[in-house]
Amino acid sequence: MTESEPATGPGTGGPRGRRMVQDRGADKQDRMVRAAAVLLIDEGFGAITHRRVAEAAGLPQGSASYYFPSSAALVAAAVEAAEELRGASAQAAADALPRRRRSAATTARLLVEVLYAPHVDDAVVARRLDPMMTAMRDPALQPIMRRSRPRLLAAARTVLAASGFEDACADPRDVDLVAHLVDAALLTAASSGADGVLDRATATVARLLERWR
Repeated sequence: MTESEPATGPGTGGPRGRRMVQDRGADKQDRMVRAAAVLLIDEGFGAITHRRVAEAAGLPQGSASYYFPSSAALVAAAVEAAEELRGASAQAAADALPRRRRSAATTARLLVEVLYAPHVDDAVVARRLDPMMTAMRDPALQPIMRRSRPRLLAAARTVLAASGFEDACADPRDVDLVAHLVDAALLTAASSGADGVLDRATATVARLLERWR
């Protein structure tokens, strides 16, 4: 049976049977969306193909083509799911921080890790920041990116407040400034070489935070 063929056989007739078929279809779609989000976060836009997403979800390629007829639809679903995962992970990580006075360097590293949750490494610019910037330039994806930003800024504010940098988060514009600096620091660090990107970016952000101490 292909994705477009109706289900037949015992238990598939009537409202209950139709609901079972619809539930199975929704489950497949959810699995593909979750797989696409992880691929986008781990590897970038190049990984978002019908074949790769179906493989990652453990489903035949035809399933991806059926539920996402175009590459644009698949990419949009991947971006929205990735931003949801990023926002939820950022919020959870920030909320879990115990409140205590931290150094500027420690706080800066936490900001990088939270803003690029669920995980971050020295390849963050190529794998995460560049795709995010591409999405922000795409008119079809811009609304998704705009919707996710307030949640990320709220997580960054929580990190600052929990680390003793209350003055840095008193004005929402300052939190936005810090978040922009994190992005810029990562870009600058990556342009200097593939090694030590996080350490160099952390040092740059820490210099700004020290001005609030």
